[in-house]
Amino acid sequence: MAHKPSWVANSFLARAREGGVKDVDHLKIQKLVYCLHGWTLATRNEPAVGEFFEAWPYGPVLSSLYHAFKKHGRKPIKTYAADVDPASGEVKAFRVGDEDNEFHEVFDEVWKKYKGLTGLQLSQLTHADGTLWWHARQRGDDYLDNADIRKHFVDLARQGREQAHESK
Repeated sequence: MAHKPSWVANSFLARAREGGVKDVDHLKIQKLVYCLHGWTLATRNEPAVGEFFEAWPYGPVLSSLYHAFKKHGRKPIKTYAADVDPASGEVKAFRVGDEDNEFHEVFDEVWKKYKGLTGLQLSQLTHADGTLWWHARQRGDDYLDNADIRKHFVDLARQGREQAHESK
């Protein structure tokens, strides 16, 4: 099930606070959500977020997250993204519920794999020459296609398995 990007971002921010990770800035949150989306597509064949990533000059971006967190500039994000609660009408921060086991299985692995990287390091991974983002920019595409994102992350998994097999 696809989630609102703000809920996914808030889940990463909450995990960072719980674990004492203090470097989650605007760049890092975008790339964490992108990696989660890609690995969810690769392992579950469904999107993690219900919006399409755009091929911005500095990598894959969800414009809704950009607008939610742009006030932080390049500094670590100190506040959660807020949404209107449809039941009460009050504005509050939401995150993906703990009962969503399928989401959290992938989320936990993505967090373990990428939490130690800076936003700049994650950005270098997601928009180097030859990546999906790079090809989209070369073609002049505004958006990244979920099927292409899935294929890219499936290929990453395959490369990881091959490298692990070769090192044995």
